[in-house]
Amino acid sequence: MTHATDKTKTSLAKFEEFFSTKYKDNVFEALEKYPDQRSVVIDYLDLEMFDPDLADLLIEKPEEVIRASQKAIKNIDPLRKNADLNIRLENVTNNIPLRFLRSKFIGKFLSVDGIVRKTDEIRPRIITAMFECRGCMRLHEVSQSSNMIAEPSLCSDCGGRSFRLLQEESEFMDTQTVKVQEPLENLSGGEQPRQILVVLEDDLVDSLTPGDIVRITGTLRTVRDEKTRRFKNYIYGNFIEHLEQEFEELLLSPEDEENIKELSRDEHIYEKIIKSTAPSIHGYRDVKEAIALQLFGGSGKELEDKTRLRGDIHILIVGDPGIGKSQMLKYVSKLAPRGIYTSGKGTSGVGLTAAAVRDELGGWSLEAGALVLGDRGNVCVDELDKMREEDRSAIHEALEQQTISIAKAGIMATLNSRCSVLAAANPKFGRFDSFKSLAEQIELPSTILSRFDLIFVVEDKPDMEKDRALARHILNIHKEDSMPYEIDPELLRKYIAYARRHSHPVLSEGAMDVLEEFYVSMRNSASDDESPVPITARQLEAIIRLSEASAKIKLKSVVDAEDAKKAIKLQQACLKQVGYDPETGKIDIDKVEGRPPKSERDKFRILVEVIKELEEEYNGKAPTNILISEMGDRYTVSPEKVEELVRVLKHKGVIFEPTRGYLKVV
Repeated sequence: MTHATDKTKTSLAKFEEFFSTKYKDNVFEALEKYPDQRSVVIDYLDLEMFDPDLADLLIEKPEEVIRASQKAIKNIDPLRKNADLNIRLENVTNNIPLRFLRSKFIGKFLSVDGIVRKTDEIRPRIITAMFECRGCMRLHEVSQSSNMIAEPSLCSDCGGRSFRLLQEESEFMDTQTVKVQEPLENLSGGEQPRQILVVLEDDLVDSLTPGDIVRITGTLRTVRDEKTRRFKNYIYGNFIEHLEQEFEELLLSPEDEENIKELSRDEHIYEKIIKSTAPSIHGYRDVKEAIALQLFGGSGKELEDKTRLRGDIHILIVGDPGIGKSQMLKYVSKLAPRGIYTSGKGTSGVGLTAAAVRDELGGWSLEAGALVLGDRGNVCVDELDKMREEDRSAIHEALEQQTISIAKAGIMATLNSRCSVLAAANPKFGRFDSFKSLAEQIELPSTILSRFDLIFVVEDKPDMEKDRALARHILNIHKEDSMPYEIDPELLRKYIAYARRHSHPVLSEGAMDVLEEFYVSMRNSASDDESPVPITARQLEAIIRLSEASAKIKLKSVVDAEDAKKAIKLQQACLKQVGYDPETGKIDIDKVEGRPPKSERDKFRILVEVIKELEEEYNGKAPTNILISEMGDRYTVSPEKVEELVRVLKHKGVIFEPTRGYLKVV
């Protein structure tokens, strides 16, 4: 006991010296601002340089040492404020991964990295309780160390044992619990991410939101659960450091920067990056080019009226089974620092956005889902078409506004989801039918389809030359057990990080002219009333984002005409695949975005007109058999098509069948 007391006295004297010499300005500034400022932040490395033994003792006996440091500040305070300042320590070297937190660390000072999954509501904790003796009314002040309130054992005046807690006279402190999960990129396949509760007090409360990536420094403690009688660990937080581990935040050495600049001067850099994207998959150049552009991203902008224009590019790949869609998604989630992979089949709406969860005390709090955790990263959603209807609606706002608004269990919140979405879907009937519109073949509403910048249809058609090249590629991978990279994945990752951090290209006059000419000429091709609308402002914005990403690949400060042409070529490739209407021979944007194309809408209008004509002729009811023959004779529409159109119009409530074999317009 004496040994421990001696150590504490030594610590007190050392801290007085440390604060008086090294941290004099910081301490006096905090004392002047007290109680508005309640903490002094100390760099652990400064303490270690000042006295290594004291720094080691802090790791072993944090509570005693921090208490001594708080007392030292009171001793050197010239104003004698008796200020209870918190001592916060940053850059603590004892960083332990969450999965390795074992019982040997209980009571030790350490730091852990993780993603904030859930923050509970802020509650008061009593720190000094004032009791009144029921016999003689004498007041007793008792310091409290836990949530279980400790009463005085007996009254020092009358010896009574009955007391009443005076809440108004007692002193309280804010406290909040936060759930932290280990970073997803540290997991290997099939591992369950570890989680731990963190208790934050005083000025640390309300400093975290779900989705934040943080380093939390504190003391590992254990508490016994009253119900289960088991112990469970938690961290008593001392300091919070935000680690935005995005592409932009990757650490780059001067040597890395030199390699990156040298690589950017390579005239074939654009092609090399495309070839280094998902190299295990053969072919699909357009899709790989789009994924490469997505990784670099456009430039997000905030206008003066606070309107935000997103720079993130969203891509949907729809294709026959077995072409490597999931492989591409997995590749992107591994390459991007905040890359999250999820499958639509096993993902609920709250799994994508956020869930309202009850905490241990019965209150409600938010737990972040994939789109929130992937903020400023890439979220890969496989089998998007397999999601339930109510879950898909959760994606709408996230794709365009890049926020997620929650109104559940009395919680109203808006969370950020500034991520690029790469989604994959399968055709409804297993394989593609090129004569049907995209919307008919994918179980996705037009509102979601219209929010993707690029939609690729990847068909698996037999082709002798392509099949031979693919077979050779797969066989070589199996034989050599290695991948032929153009650019090493680690260097590519750093290259993307550098480009996103330093390259913010702006549109040149040449690029603006090319984009304007393309947009106007596409729209002009539909100037007469009968033509379908080939392109909207949404596609123009998508092309601008793609042009900016193309310029970023070469680390350019200006988007030139060449970048604009590349973006237009890619967008046209998608429009031709998805929006080509075989009946009119033109591109129809409604077909791209999953709505009935112009040719289909015209047929609906003609059908309703013919039914009205036949109603006048046949006593208010149009015979179905005559309707089919009229549509065939006058407009060359097949009987099957007429039946399909009738079915759709009946479903929409435009026409009904008063008696079998007869139709009437509502």
